[in-house]
Amino acid sequence: MFFDNLVWLNDRMMLDGLVFRLQHHINDQWDLGDKCFIFYKIKSLVDQYAKFFESIPDFHVKNMVELGLWDGGSTAFWFETLRPQRYVGIDKIERDDSAYFKAYVASKGIADRVQTYWGTDQTNAEKLHSIVESGLAGSLNFVVDDASHLYGPTKRSFEILFPWMEPSGLYIVEDWAWSHWPTEFQAEWHPADETPLTKLVVDLIEACGSSLSGPGELVRSVTVFQGFAAVERGDARIAEPENLKLEDYICRKRAPTPTPRSFQRLKQLADRHVLWRFR
Repeated sequence: MFFDNLVWLNDRMMLDGLVFRLQHHINDQWDLGDKCFIFYKIKSLVDQYAKFFESIPDFHVKNMVELGLWDGGSTAFWFETLRPQRYVGIDKIERDDSAYFKAYVASKGIADRVQTYWGTDQTNAEKLHSIVESGLAGSLNFVVDDASHLYGPTKRSFEILFPWMEPSGLYIVEDWAWSHWPTEFQAEWHPADETPLTKLVVDLIEACGSSLSGPGELVRSVTVFQGFAAVERGDARIAEPENLKLEDYICRKRAPTPTPRSFQRLKQLADRHVLWRFR
């Protein structure tokens, strides 16, 4: 399978002569300087991906987009394991490909198949549409979002890119559970106080459940692992792909309209609550 050739050591992962420095296990004994990829994935996460892909043996990645590059390590990882026909990587950071990455692309002769776009915001619809049209000939069937990990930008990227996907294509939202990790994210001083990605996963599950009653099967399935959620594209025809709103594909029961009697009941409960509170 895809990940059979990975060799895991204490502080690195090796793949076909490439070195991936495991940032979660970095130590003072590192001996290769910058002759490596920086890699922010851990073995348990990759094992989850292996299990997921084993469950869909007939799925083949054609054209893919990755949001969030950091140093290009994940780019090389995905390209070497999934072997897409074309790969596009996007990151908000203003920088250039590392020397190690450039050497990798040159040695493999894949400059015409791998493109990176630095300084590109994941919510920039005009830019993302242009990249998909020019870099992927207007078609993709695999997306990995490992960028902001914030609800708003992640949802916006989904609404921009999902309409471009082929039916049965897969959209991965990585690290959806960060707000539940018992780490620094739970500390009061941590700035990550925005709506957690958990809400987006719930939104996508609601869209999946609404497929039969809504305007079409936008989301065919949602598979949730600890490290990522995989969203399968349905065959819904989107009338205005550039204006997709996830809420339009979610059917929720409306709250009942308050009546004079219900207002009276609420007032009684409120009065009782006040009495209980001050006894």
